[in-house]
Amino acid sequence: MRPTSWILCIIASLPVAAAGNAKSPPASLRAAEVRVTAADLDLEDEAGDLAERYLEAITDQGSDQALDSLLGGATLTLLDMESYRVVGREGHRHERGELADLHAHVSAIDRAGRDAFRRLAGGSSDPDGLKVEELSATQAAQLQAPVKARADAFTRSNPVFAYIARVDKLVYWNPKNPVRKLLADAGTKGSYQADLDLFWVETVDRGDHERKPRRWPLRVVRFRANALDTGLKVLPAASWNAE
Repeated sequence: MRPTSWILCIIASLPVAAAGNAKSPPASLRAAEVRVTAADLDLEDEAGDLAERYLEAITDQGSDQALDSLLGGATLTLLDMESYRVVGREGHRHERGELADLHAHVSAIDRAGRDAFRRLAGGSSDPDGLKVEELSATQAAQLQAPVKARADAFTRSNPVFAYIARVDKLVYWNPKNPVRKLLADAGTKGSYQADLDLFWVETVDRGDHERKPRRWPLRVVRFRANALDTGLKVLPAASWNAE
């Protein structure tokens, strides 16, 4: 099965409530306020400390307790590294916006994804509704264009949260994407705050005889809305794809 077919099947498996009866985000949605504060490797703060403890845990150099800091909880697809080196840090990003806007954007993306699946599987006699046809690259791009347009709009208006939700990655469509539960728990009314600290890390995979370093982003995040406060968390990354 080609990647496009695979991801559309995942879209079809999302709970209907995720898409609801959402329409496209209204043009009146306001862009979130974003503030970027300079940060570097010399800065000692809670985000940097958590990043170090997490890296020590996945390289067996420290306590496994740091794995509890993963957003959504520890998974079975943790990175398995032999050694690490933090080589860079981007500025701290803080975003303030409205929960209603987040829900509107997520619903619009999910609806566009479902529409793409229906067009792909339209007229199928498969009782499960999951039969899909092979597509050319051009057909796939055309089919995914509305989804990409919604994701791009989300990224422009709420860049920090959209990045945390990874709206431009395949993992966004995973029903276990922790952002989905986060939004459900936060509710639809009121404001939110999202924080992101991004560290660039070079690691060597365990068992790699060539010991070739791999560079990837480690993201420390925090989300606050109404009575919900996640505290500082590490955004999960799979062993097969650190994005």
